[in-house]
Amino acid sequence: MNINNYEEHVNIVKNLKMSDSFYDVREPYKEGFEELYNKAKEEKVSISNAKEFLDSLSKEELSTLQHYTLLADDINVGSLSDEGAYNLLLHHYEKYDFDNDGLVSNGISKGMGFIPTNMSNSDKELLVESLNELDEKDRFLSMAMIFPMPMLKKVNGEVIQAGRKEDFDYDFMMNRIDFLLNPAPGAYTSLELKSTIRLFKEVLEKNFEEKLQKKEELNANLSNQANISKAKINS
Repeated sequence: MNINNYEEHVNIVKNLKMSDSFYDVREPYKEGFEELYNKAKEEKVSISNAKEFLDSLSKEELSTLQHYTLLADDINVGSLSDEGAYNLLLHHYEKYDFDNDGLVSNGISKGMGFIPTNMSNSDKELLVESLNELDEKDRFLSMAMIFPMPMLKKVNGEVIQAGRKEDFDYDFMMNRIDFLLNPAPGAYTSLELKSTIRLFKEVLEKNFEEKLQKKEELNANLSNQANISKAKINS
């Protein structure tokens, strides 16, 4: 794992606005989770020894992790992958696809994560900025529809992604939006969803154009500075 990329990912995803209900449902277990989080940090728990750390916890502590993470079933440490065990000990914005299989394991569950890990940092920033401009309902509906859950299959008892991993980027998001706004024969998108998706498209395009313009202005300024420096040297 590239630690620098991971830290940059966390810093970006941490800015994504979450709903009040997201925090409210976790509030009864927050203090207990933070104690376990800090304990894991103090003991330098990593993905390689997370299961060993979980095995050392009491039933009450495991129950805290279960409920804070909103897992339906009790935590069975032996059934967890290294990634699934480690992500249980992290805040929501720190959970990550450490094994690069296209899915984020969290306990025994597997999913996409809030922001796909296999996006460029610039596209992640664009996505977070755009989502944060929407109200709560439109924000999370857009997230759910733009990055659909991939098809899964079980191989030798292991749940993996079926087919190739998608390369998530600006073009992917725009293609997905166009698909939702203009569904193929046999597919259907409700008027309410189309309204949300159109709004998200407008915000995404606006922010993309602004970032592109800033990049072009920066490149022009750098080019001008280089030409000025070259002229001074030749004078």
